[in-house]
Amino acid sequence: MILYLIRHGQTDANIEGIYQGNMDVELNDKGKEQAKRLAWRLRNFPFDALFVSHLKRALDTAITILEYHDLTPKIKKDLEEISMGEWQGKTREEVKKTYAAFIKDRESKKDFYTRPIPGGESYVAFQKRAVGVFEDILKETEGKHVAVVCHGGIIKAVIGHLLSLDITRHRDFEIYNTSITTIEYDKKKDRLRLITLNDTAHLV
Repeated sequence: MILYLIRHGQTDANIEGIYQGNMDVELNDKGKEQAKRLAWRLRNFPFDALFVSHLKRALDTAITILEYHDLTPKIKKDLEEISMGEWQGKTREEVKKTYAAFIKDRESKKDFYTRPIPGGESYVAFQKRAVGVFEDILKETEGKHVAVVCHGGIIKAVIGHLLSLDITRHRDFEIYNTSITTIEYDKKKDRLRLITLNDTAHLV
């Protein structure tokens, strides 16, 4: 079984330094072009199923991929990006000014990963959700080749869990727009292996 974890195409928020979280943001023109290049690269991949986040940027990327595959996308709400609560829609600079006291307190108490942003989701809770939906997809599609179109945070959380990385290590690697991260599942050995990470050869 092979799982292809695919990040959505670029949005304006991605390049403007705006926190998106689980806001429903659309692809920009570059993101749409990235999705087309991704779809062409994946045109002959033997997908048996495709799962996707309900957020438009992921859904539109998936629909572009499915121009070459006779499949119906299966929406999983738990594939949505981490909720960033009150920070969503704000730039990093705005957040630094408005939430300076909160950020300073969270850093001093070293609870960055366990304390949620106001109105949002903690990273610990988010990773638990990401791993849970990943495991659900594994059970639901045993022995098949599956595309999962979602978000950078979800993919990082799953890879961190798969490699038993400390929760602080998710910043040590990147997941670019429309990148492909491949995981192989060997049922006989009950073993998951990371095969490729953040592959963007189609964008070169």
